[in-house]
Amino acid sequence: MDMDIDSPADSNFRSPRHRILQRLRLQGVPQEHLEQLEPGLVAYVKENKSRIPELVSAILPTDEEVVEVYKEGNASSENDPIQKKKKASSEKGLESPILTERFRESMHLLQWLMFYDEPLNALNKLAKISTGQRGVCGSVWGHNDIAYRCRTCEHDPTCAICVPCFQNGNHKEHDYSVIYTGGGCCDCGDVTAWKREGFCSKHKGAEQIQPLPEKFAKSVGPALDALLVVWKNKLLLAENIRQEHRKGIGPVGEFKKAPNELTFVVVEMLTEFCQYCESLLSFISKRVFLSDGLLDSLVRAERYLNKSVTRKLHELLLKLLGEPVFKYEFAKVFLSYYPIVVNEAIKECNDSVFRAYPLLSTFSVQIFTVPTLTPRLVKEMNLLALLMGCLGDIFCSCAGEDGRLQNES
Repeated sequence: MDMDIDSPADSNFRSPRHRILQRLRLQGVPQEHLEQLEPGLVAYVKENKSRIPELVSAILPTDEEVVEVYKEGNASSENDPIQKKKKASSEKGLESPILTERFRESMHLLQWLMFYDEPLNALNKLAKISTGQRGVCGSVWGHNDIAYRCRTCEHDPTCAICVPCFQNGNHKEHDYSVIYTGGGCCDCGDVTAWKREGFCSKHKGAEQIQPLPEKFAKSVGPALDALLVVWKNKLLLAENIRQEHRKGIGPVGEFKKAPNELTFVVVEMLTEFCQYCESLLSFISKRVFLSDGLLDSLVRAERYLNKSVTRKLHELLLKLLGEPVFKYEFAKVFLSYYPIVVNEAIKECNDSVFRAYPLLSTFSVQIFTVPTLTPRLVKEMNLLALLMGCLGDIFCSCAGEDGRLQNES
């Protein structure tokens, strides 16, 4: 295989895979390893684990490449009606289907670094190991999905379970009803929301979740940690660009595209992992909240990511909430963000802010109704003072000069 580095003019015609290999070669990965592609890269990583962060960054598209592909895609679609139609019908909210595929190519290689094996083969092995070990359902609902309330089993009126969990449980002579959801996730297996006797035959509680086998933990951990650091840095970049734009310092710019595309493919990959193995879901949840500053960035991401990408991100976070430690760490970050959105709604004098930033409405019910979590937040995070402060600010914003609430006619 000819792996010579081409001139910039020639590089435009190279495949995404070739560009990745070029960047890896510039990082000092030997030719003999690159010629073996994925197995060769795995062999190199096993011998050079300290270099994983550099290699993860090299595998991902550069910001310059993202801008280049985005501009080329816009130019070609404007001149070609067929391409324009394809772009319009592509995955909603993404900047460019071509760009998305480039990031997916990178994710594929990164999964090889995580599993030291063909990713699908490794995930199937994990699925077999964890058969029968599901602790919590956590199926995420959209709007107007069908679910069940059971007043006999629920801990509060906001709790519900999905149709399969209801059918696999014993609710004979219970006080139950069918509902249409407005979002959220299935509470089966979550002892903070549902009584144990109401669990279905497949979900027996979070304590049933087994640790990820050590072999996988040792290989997945370093590569995943490095990816999470890159993800956080891209999100911080997008937030800084947004803040500068709002101050009138400069345009949003094409460099905002990379955080959007990277978030989409990372969330897509992690969601797939969670579907294969609950032990891997639990492992991922711990790495996310242990990654310094990442959870803060994920909570604020709805302010600068596309709506469809934000929705997918929130679905992943809902899945991770099945892990009790993650739920607590998420709740702490959520509380720091809560007054920011409320104050913004006060300034705008309407509730459109809550529709623009749906994290509060999506997760409030997951945080404020949990009998084992809410008292802890009251004690450790001063939750009551925070909520009363927000309520006071709302009342003050609605008061007239006489200090009385204004009654709009």
